[in-house]
Amino acid sequence: MKRQHMIAFAIIVVIILLVAGIIVFSRDREKGKEKPEGRTEAEWTTLMWLDGEGDLGEWNMMLCNLHFLEMVQDNDLVNVVIVIDKELEGDTRLLELEQGGSIELNLTDIDPSWSHNELNMGDGEQLLKFLEWGADNYPARKYNVHLSDHGGGWRGICWDVLSNDHLDLPELGDTMEAFGEHIGGNVDILSTEACLVGMVEFAFELRGSCDYFIGGSTYGWGAEAEPENDVWEPGNWQYDACWGELSKAPKMSAEQFALVMGDAFMPYGPWRAAPFIPKKGYSDVFGIFNLSHVGPLVEALDALSIELRGKMTGLGQTVNQALFVNTVLGHPEYQAPELYTEYFSQQMDWIGYGAVYTNYDVYDLAYQLSKVSAGTLMSSHAQEIMDAVEELIMLYRNTLEDGGHPDAHGVSIYIPYRSSEYNPAYEDTQFAKDTGWDEFLQSVHWV
Repeated sequence: MKRQHMIAFAIIVVIILLVAGIIVFSRDREKGKEKPEGRTEAEWTTLMWLDGEGDLGEWNMMLCNLHFLEMVQDNDLVNVVIVIDKELEGDTRLLELEQGGSIELNLTDIDPSWSHNELNMGDGEQLLKFLEWGADNYPARKYNVHLSDHGGGWRGICWDVLSNDHLDLPELGDTMEAFGEHIGGNVDILSTEACLVGMVEFAFELRGSCDYFIGGSTYGWGAEAEPENDVWEPGNWQYDACWGELSKAPKMSAEQFALVMGDAFMPYGPWRAAPFIPKKGYSDVFGIFNLSHVGPLVEALDALSIELRGKMTGLGQTVNQALFVNTVLGHPEYQAPELYTEYFSQQMDWIGYGAVYTNYDVYDLAYQLSKVSAGTLMSSHAQEIMDAVEELIMLYRNTLEDGGHPDAHGVSIYIPYRSSEYNPAYEDTQFAKDTGWDEFLQSVHWV
């Protein structure tokens, strides 16, 4: 009898071990390929794509970012792997972050054809190769992809001057989707240090591949450095603070790390031009997007676009077009911010020369459409949009002082101020394809 009990017990132990093995194997597969021999799974891996081509390289922006990153205390549970490029041919480097001085790696470890040490930082295929290699060699429970360079709103990010290329929004969406398939789940955080990318168009493009998106609605203020004089001036992003907090608490969730990034953001400004061109602005609006909530906002904006488009055609269309541009959007040189929709991008002078208004705050646009002053354009969808923005944006930063963006709520949308500024390439974004927003814009400007 005892022998039978021992056999039964042994069988149960074997079954338990087999089941445990299957669970562990399955969990490893959820986050990509097998872990490299000798490297344990970390809590976080950040994969940085620091594109310093052109003037950003001349200002040493990416070297300055690296300088502050190298102040972060090492932690075996946090990996930071970096591709950094400057303005010259053949100066792309692959680094593993280490306190006090990063470890130089070979780009040919990723792709043997990269022996010339010059990547096209605007190429989604090259970015994807780096991301997949990084996940395979630095496996983690959670992944953060961080992109730093010039941004152009919905037009994209990461301009490579030498290659005359950049990551347009559909290309970035495809790259993140492919990387998500490689790691077996969504990218936990896609963070960006770039101008004007904190848009609903970005959020919608990334909704199926990333859990959280971080981007600024205004122009960004980048770091500058004079290494020869040991001068290091950080920009909006505080790299030592962000990754320093992660190193101290590596088991923080994606939501917690995203909020750390938002809390550390440093606004700058205002800047003013000569009195006869009264331009002003802060680099101050920053949003943390929970992409699981982007759907309701897009549905509400689609409904708004259909409603407004109906008022831009037929009887009264000319009056309503003027009402939308002059009253709902308003002239951004009005002294009272409540009289116009909060705007980003370039600013018009008094005679209208050089105006390129392309990005407006989504929440404030809806608020303007909820007011009696909107007249026939008052919208039944305004409150729905404002509520949806509050669900989408977990945290936003703005500046209430003169010259700042007091009515910004962290997410913008494309609205060209003039017909000559409508860009047909906008129709390639997934947001334009899935909504009537582009048709509404065309109805405003007779495009």
